[in-house]
Amino acid sequence: MMDRIHTIPREQTRVLVTGATSGVGEATAKLFAGRGAKVALLGRRPEELRRVAEEIDGGAHTVVADVADAESAVNGVRAAIHMLGGIDVAVNAAGVAGFAVLEEINEHRWREVLDTNLSGTFYVSREAGLHMRSSGGGAIVNVASDLASMGVPGLAPYCASKAGVVGLTRALALELAPDVRVNVVCPGPIDTPMLRAGLAAEDDPLEALRLKESTVPLNRLADPREVAAAIYFLAVDGTFATGTSMAFDGGTTAA
Repeated sequence: MMDRIHTIPREQTRVLVTGATSGVGEATAKLFAGRGAKVALLGRRPEELRRVAEEIDGGAHTVVADVADAESAVNGVRAAIHMLGGIDVAVNAAGVAGFAVLEEINEHRWREVLDTNLSGTFYVSREAGLHMRSSGGGAIVNVASDLASMGVPGLAPYCASKAGVVGLTRALALELAPDVRVNVVCPGPIDTPMLRAGLAAEDDPLEALRLKESTVPLNRLADPREVAAAIYFLAVDGTFATGTSMAFDGGTTAA
């Protein structure tokens, strides 16, 4: 029985991380690299990719690509496979929020969020998953949100996209089993540049921060490194987990 357990090596794991220029993606890339993995950073901003790569001891490969564009996403994954000599783990952390009330949601705003958060996750997962399945197995970890199961005014596209990521994860887990495990982590509010930018747009950013923290039973925001640790567990240690949606939200969805 034990010989049927597919394990990912803790050292020299080949990892692709999208959205690697900030927040959860950056923290995840640094965590894997710090534990001996070979990492490819995928994102849209070359200068930020270089910054993160330089901050990783031993460096990292960088791939400039936009996951919202199917061709760019596929070419980015293929470039990472070439650079790393294969992929054992793919982490889909690229995402945008796109706050807008219904009156302001036009086709462009809708497509921008869905194309990045949901379609981008699909493009990368499909290309990486098929590669893993044909080369011995691996793991995919997607990043959704507690808002996959909660509604928030002004975030209809975001909520829809993250709920889609959860459904996509479950379907891919079954289709790629038993060779590739596919799981999703659903964080609550995280102290990331994206969240801070939203708070900065409020009339009283400090009060907005306190209000945001008050919605979390643990009375604080998550550190991106905490979410990265959950991603690492699902990718490396959770060898019997596939199709799993891990709530990692400080209790926001416990009620």
